[in-house]
Formats: sequence, structure tokens, C-alpha cells
Amino acid sequence: MTSTAILIGNAEYDQETPLPCCSEDVAAMRALLEATGRFDHIFPYVNLDADAMREAVRGALPPDGDHDEVLFYFSGHGIHIGAELYVCGTAFDPGRPNETAFPHSEIMDLFRAARPDVLVTVIDACYSGALLVKGDRPLLPVVKDGLRNVLQFSSSLDDQTSLGGERLSAFTRAFLEASVRKTEGVVYYTDIKNTLRDDFIGNDDQTPFFVNQGTGREILVDDARKLAGFRDELANRWRSKADESDENVERDDTGDLTVTAGPVTATQLLMAAEKRMGGPDEAKALIDNLFDGVLKRFNESEFAEFFDAATTEHATFNEPVIRDFMIRVLSRETRPDRLVTAEIKRTKKKASPWEQATMGILATFNQEWTEHFDLELNCTMLRAQLKLTLTPKYKALQQLQLVLSCAPSLNQCYIFEMVTQHPRISWDAFDDEGREIVRRWYTKGWAADVEFLIGNICDALTKAVRDHIDGTTKRLEGD
Repeated sequence: MTSTAILIGNAEYDQETPLPCCSEDVAAMRALLEATGRFDHIFPYVNLDADAMREAVRGALPPDGDHDEVLFYFSGHGIHIGAELYVCGTAFDPGRPNETAFPHSEIMDLFRAARPDVLVTVIDACYSGALLVKGDRPLLPVVKDGLRNVLQFSSSLDDQTSLGGERLSAFTRAFLEASVRKTEGVVYYTDIKNTLRDDFIGNDDQTPFFVNQGTGREILVDDARKLAGFRDELANRWRSKADESDENVERDDTGDLTVTAGPVTATQLLMAAEKRMGGPDEAKALIDNLFDGVLKRFNESEFAEFFDAATTEHATFNEPVIRDFMIRVLSRETRPDRLVTAEIKRTKKKASPWEQATMGILATFNQEWTEHFDLELNCTMLRAQLKLTLTPKYKALQQLQLVLSCAPSLNQCYIFEMVTQHPRISWDAFDDEGREIVRRWYTKGWAADVEFLIGNICDALTKAVRDHIDGTTKRLEGD
């Protein structure tokens, strides 16, 4: 019998926020599993679209195989639609989730066909309903038809965030550290689960979710001493920022950086943080580079035959189409300042006099809740939003808009991108809300190079315009 591990980390997406740590997540998980010596086959993959993910699982689990254990790991974006969890391929399109993502139910069908004695799934995925912040909804209990022992690890509950990291995703790092906690004896998967539970006790922002339908004797490694080398690699190659805060960085006589052990002082920490923080000049420089770069890069002349282009800029957050998106992201982010206010407040909707009279006391228990969204730019900026509007010259075409918003924080700038398509509601007017085509957000340090981001934004807008023109002309040919 064989033991097989399938590891997938999607770091780059066509339409979603990049997650650079996901590729390192796969490398670290591979190193852990190799150290156990238990897996006959380990298949690591980075940046797969949905079709490639399906083929990766099918190829690793031939129907005539005899499987002792199958471990499936995924790190990347995820989305819930109804009761279904989808892990997103690199070409994920929210309008076509079954084609461009890998439904959890389909994954489980493939595992049932393989009939392993033990199935372990570890899913560290973002949930799009939480707007591309790392997190996922608890998976539904697994029906054990065709499966003997099933253990599932998911990174958080559906109303929480599960953040990525500089080197590794936060939940993946916690899973790896829990795996090497013991220095001798057998390491059971239940040991990892129990350690993770303790690690997140009191963390109201993130609660890992587990499904365990096994004997409690399923093992990761039969001797923890086998993991000594990986433990050192985890502490060095994938060391956390918290680890680095316990060291001093100095320059020797040659000007090279050297690291000396010892706690840093409060002054050193504050000075290091000060260098990363932005101000009005840094904000102006980054936003100017971004906005001007997009306007310069996007080739309006390519579409001049079909559209008139117009540019609008605001010194605050005036564009309603992107407002809710910004609030939902920023309200979940931990920021050390209030340069931007982004809040969602829930209030009870008062029952009408007729409801009070007809339902009496029951009206107080059946009240509905209303959400109020608050978004304010509290600091002064010359440029906070850019809107590029492409108005069609032909009635068969619809209007397209790109809206970019920059929300400053002391440590970084939050950048929001949205492309929408707007049908006509009158002879010379278009729907204000429109249909979302692209919705992404990014964070950039104040000294960051934005050239790659400019290219992503312009490529997405260009694709949206081309797709609309091609789709419209094909429809007209059919008519």
C-alpha cells in the first residue's frame, strides 16, 4: 500500500489578489512530509488553474491504486457559494466557479474513488465573501461512504479572517510548528489538532475548525526525532518576523549586515518601524506613480474606434461602486491608525406599529437587522480615487469603468481595483451600479515599486474591454 501527498499552493491569480506566501507554504509542507519518511509519493504544485488541479488529483490517485494514506493540502483563495466550498484556480472567475475552481464535493468524490485507509485534508484558503482576506468557512462533515478515517483541518470559521504572512501563511505556520512540538515519540494528527486549539485559544479573530472521523491513532510520524532537521529548517529558512525581533542587526567594518543575538531596545524597534511608515510625501509619490502609470500604460487608442475615454479624480472616496468592497476589507484589517474610518454597524430594525399590534411580544424576537456602512478619509490627500470611464460610441456596447482607490495606513497603502460593466438605462444614461468584472485589493509598502501592479491593472481592463467587444460582435453575428 502507498501513501500519497498532493500539495497545491496558488500564489498568482488573474483576477484576485496575489498571495506570495502560498508558494512557500507548499515548499515547507513538502519538507515536513519528506522528513517523516512515510510518504511514497509527494506531488507539490504551484499556480494551477482549476483544470490542472483536477488532473493533479486524478493523476496522483489512479483508480487501481492501493492507498494507505492520502494527504491533500491547499493554500490559496477560496469561495463559498451556498453550501459548497470552492478552492480557486489561478484563472478563477466568480461568475464561473464550477469551471474555474475546484468544488470541495468534487474533491471528496475523487478521494472516495481512491478509497484510502486514511484521508487527511489541510485547507488554508481565503473566503471571497470575506473579500480576499485569508479565511474559510468550516467544511461540512464528511460522509464516510468509501472512506474509513477522515481528518480535516481548516484555517478558521466563516465569519473570521485567517491572514497570510511574509513567508508562510499564518495557519500553515501554526500547523508546521505544532507538528514539530514533540521531540521524541509518535506524533499523532490529534496532537497537531490539540496544539492548534491551544494556540488559538482567546483569539476571537480566528478559530481553526476540525473534522475528525477516525480512531485517534492516525500518525504523522512514528518518531519525532526524524523531524529534527526540518525543525531547524523551519526556524531558519522560514523564520517568522517575531523570531527576528529577538535579534540585533548591525553593520561590521566591511559594511555587511551581521546578526547578533539579544533583545532589541524600544528605541531600535521604534526607529525600524519609523523607516517603514509613510507620510504625505510618500503617499503622494506612490499614488502619483500608480495613477499616472495606469493612465500612461492603458492604450486608449486601441479602443478609440469603439469608446470615448474620460478620467475623473477625487481627493476622497466618492465613487459608490467600490465603497462596500473597501469597507468590508478595511473593517477586518488590523491597522495601527485611523487615517481611514471603515466600519459596519448593525442596528435592529424597529417593528412597525402594525407589526407591534398584530405580533405583540413576538415582534421583539423577530426583528431584522440593518447594516450601516461608514467610510471616511480622515487625512488630506490630493488624489485618493481614479475613475477611467469608457463610454461606447455604439448602442450595442455597454459602458466600462475602472475605479482605483488608495486608502492610506501608517505602514502601507491599501489599493482597491474594480472594473464594472454598465448597461444603458436610458438613451444617453447608464446604470450606476453595473456588473462586477474585476474586484481585487492589494497592500503596498510606501517605498514599493508599483510597476507590476500597474501591468496587472491595465491587463485586466484591456481584457475586459476586448471580451466585451468580442462577445457583442459574436452575438450580433448570431442575430
